Amino acid sequence: MSWRRDAALAATSARQTMSARGELVGRALFFGVLLLVFSRLWLVMAEEGRLGGVAAANFLWYLALTEWVVLATPMIYLTIEEDVKRGDLAYSLARPVSYLRAKFAEGLGELAVRCVSLGVLGFGLAWLFIGRLPDQPLALLWALPTGALAMVLLMQIQIAIGLCAFWIHEAAPVYWIVQKLNFVFGGLLFPLTFYPDWLRAISEATPFAAAVYGCGKLSFGTTTSAALTTLLWLVVWNVVNAGFVSVVYGRGVRAVEVHGG
Repeated sequence: MSWRRDAALAATSARQTMSARGELVGRALFFGVLLLVFSRLWLVMAEEGRLGGVAAANFLWYLALTEWVVLATPMIYLTIEEDVKRGDLAYSLARPVSYLRAKFAEGLGELAVRCVSLGVLGFGLAWLFIGRLPDQPLALLWALPTGALAMVLLMQIQIAIGLCAFWIHEAAPVYWIVQKLNFVFGGLLFPLTFYPDWLRAISEATPFAAAVYGCGKLSFGTTTSAALTTLLWLVVWNVVNAGFVSVVYGRGVRAVEVHGG
């Protein structure tokens, strides 16, 4: 059955990710250094009264959540780009397994390992560096479903970036642009509430805000209705991006077939 095949691909990818300890360690070190630096920054700003009475812990947990989402997302665009450049994707078209579905399953396996390992590390370090949970710690219970949907959304965007290699050969420039958009519109380091109204309005109309800020803002507390609204928007953006990826893939495949691979 297809779901068993997908599960097998995901499991294989998960094992490969666990064996590639160097990359996991590198991401973990970057995560740790970032949390350490910003924990000192938020504490100093809190002592100077520059956080508007909001606890420094809330801001550090915000960063822990946003960076967790971003760092756990696999850079699957690199694999797709290589497959397109080497012609491996063209050969896979004759196979009964959908290339797009296979890559998605492999990405889920890699994502699962990073999600758990970086989540345990990041949240543990946030507690260590700041010494407490945010003001409304129960809101963090929503982080698991919200973070999972956010990571899947960002992974779909990664897939779309990789498929750009059908036309531009090198997808890295597209990734750099999208990365910066995610940094700004997602509110990676600072909540969107810090933004001027016009920039916040633009940011909230993008999938980056739903994925990154949507998870990070849980550190400031939430209600059931607000959390469900965030989840609903993530579902909507996932469906929209899945449709977009399918269209891009279909056009790319037709371009390969027209030019004979």
